[in-house]
Amino acid sequence: MTPVTRIRPGLLFVLGLLSALTPFAIDMYLPGIPAMARDLDAGVELAQISVTVYLAVFALAQLALGPLSDVYGRRRIIGIGLLVFVIADIGCAFAATMPLMLGARAVQAIGGAAVAVTVPALVRDLFARDDYARVMGLVMLIMGMAPLIAPSVGGLIILYGSWRWVFAALLLIALVSGGLFFRIVPETLPVERRHRLNAHHILGNYGLLLRHRAALGYLLSGAASFGGMMIFIVTSPYIYIELHGIPPSLFGPLFGVNILAAMFFTLVNSKLVPRVGAERMLRLGLAVQVSAALALLAVAVPAHPDLWLIAVGAGVYISMAGVVMGNAMAGFMAFFPQMAGTASAFAGAIRFGFGALAATLFSLLHDDTARPLLLGMGVCGVLAAGIYRLACGGDNSGGSVSKTPEQRAATDAGVP
Repeated sequence: MTPVTRIRPGLLFVLGLLSALTPFAIDMYLPGIPAMARDLDAGVELAQISVTVYLAVFALAQLALGPLSDVYGRRRIIGIGLLVFVIADIGCAFAATMPLMLGARAVQAIGGAAVAVTVPALVRDLFARDDYARVMGLVMLIMGMAPLIAPSVGGLIILYGSWRWVFAALLLIALVSGGLFFRIVPETLPVERRHRLNAHHILGNYGLLLRHRAALGYLLSGAASFGGMMIFIVTSPYIYIELHGIPPSLFGPLFGVNILAAMFFTLVNSKLVPRVGAERMLRLGLAVQVSAALALLAVAVPAHPDLWLIAVGAGVYISMAGVVMGNAMAGFMAFFPQMAGTASAFAGAIRFGFGALAATLFSLLHDDTARPLLLGMGVCGVLAAGIYRLACGGDNSGGSVSKTPEQRAATDAGVP
């Protein structure tokens, strides 16, 4: 399929809504984590791990599901994923114990992974690199509505009912997004471009991805940035609600301020990328983010810093999330146009796997202070900038690492 440049609003909305399923699944029940822990007779740490279980399974499932979208097409994989997601969501709503909840969340993550891993590949089918960066930025802008409104919606549901009703709302969102997808979005991977189901070929493709230094630089830089955001998502309910006494109904709006900032700068990014390029925007986003990371590390020195210091530092970090992750993903995907599904799967597995690992590690460092959040976000921000500098941006004098991904991919293939 020839890359296109016309961006249809309906397509953007549907892809954004599909991409929002996992943020909704993670963020909508955050205000209910303390109540869920009490109802299921579990500790707060175990309830927080229900988030990272989703992330870990979500990451691993993409490794299998992404290549399958290159074999069977995009629509079929998204449809099966939505069905699994809906069934598991019902299981979450009726879970009677924490082990049952964790099991249902693991299955739900498989459905969410099938949807999430296919959307970037679908966009790559349709758009070339800078247009891809622009479109994915806009998709992430729409997707950003999920973490903006999800905690507030979840807080209202919990205020008037039970945390179990949060999963009923999530069920409705999944059904609506699936209906719109099959009505609006056609199949983007023609039969003649599909791969054969060959495990050896799939493993060989993953080996190619692992050996590509520059591509891995983009991917790991974005993953480290994402890890800092996931640490905030997992640990902030305790810090805001339990440590600083913020009511659950107010947690959502305070959380949403960060997402509004991220959405604004993602929109700015989509306007600037056609003029200045995805590479320059990625460097700018990382520069701002590492500055916030260093500030968060400084704030971690006192035992009990003021909430506003935490909120401002984290807000600046998260405001660059769409800029960094969208452009880093565009840089990575530009190397592999002929296996977009496999590349998208690998990228999702690395990004969410790193996010799950980082969030779990710093959750387990829980010490009744804000230090796990501050140290975690600080380390991730510094790591993101350092990886990019070493693998992608260390030579600005015209050397190979300063080339665009398309130029480097052409060089790798022997094209002048």
